[in-house]
Amino acid sequence: MKRSALLLTLVLLTVMPGMAQQERGMEVSLISGFVLPSTPMAFANYWTMQYGGGVRAGFPLTQSVTVVGAFEYYRFTLNESGVKNAFATDYMRDIWVLDRVSLSPSADPSSVMAVSANVRIAPPVSTGLISPYFIAGIGVMSFSMSDVATPVTSVVSINNANITMIAESKIVGGKETAGLIQGGIGLDFSVARYFNAFVEARYTLGLTQGQRTSYIPLNVGIKMEL
Repeated sequence: MKRSALLLTLVLLTVMPGMAQQERGMEVSLISGFVLPSTPMAFANYWTMQYGGGVRAGFPLTQSVTVVGAFEYYRFTLNESGVKNAFATDYMRDIWVLDRVSLSPSADPSSVMAVSANVRIAPPVSTGLISPYFIAGIGVMSFSMSDVATPVTSVVSINNANITMIAESKIVGGKETAGLIQGGIGLDFSVARYFNAFVEARYTLGLTQGQRTSYIPLNVGIKMEL
């Protein structure tokens, strides 16, 4: 985290002399899109994005370098098929010689909230309508993964009578606030004099304890220059 902060500071100091030459104004953006959970396994396999997005404010340092502050919130709903696949109820039924085994997982939503400071660099290869860029930054994330209830219902027939057994268990989640680092690439599309649309892909790594929490935001957005 300290190395990332030092690198970001060095980039800012390098481009500061060009601030007097920039002619662009402050910009504000709205973003939305889809997030792919990556790690840990319980996050990647058991959760899928429900909705989310964020807002950004950009402050140009030069014609090609912009400092971007961002707030993002993403909510995730339980991926029931992912949980069921992990439990392999067919195998449980066969090895225990049961008639039926079923799993009915349930959980409250999980979420990720992040605040970050980023540097966006646009190489001088713009076509006038399309401009590629790189973005990288550091910040803080609040990650909340809910407990997943996994009751397993087993049915066995004895003397033509069905006996039902329910085994209660759960996958334990948790909440944590930690630093984050991220980086990605994007494309700006010129729409009008003060309006741009953009698409962007990033990899975000949360410095959570134990196994790191990571996800891949695939965003679309609109940007307005003030």
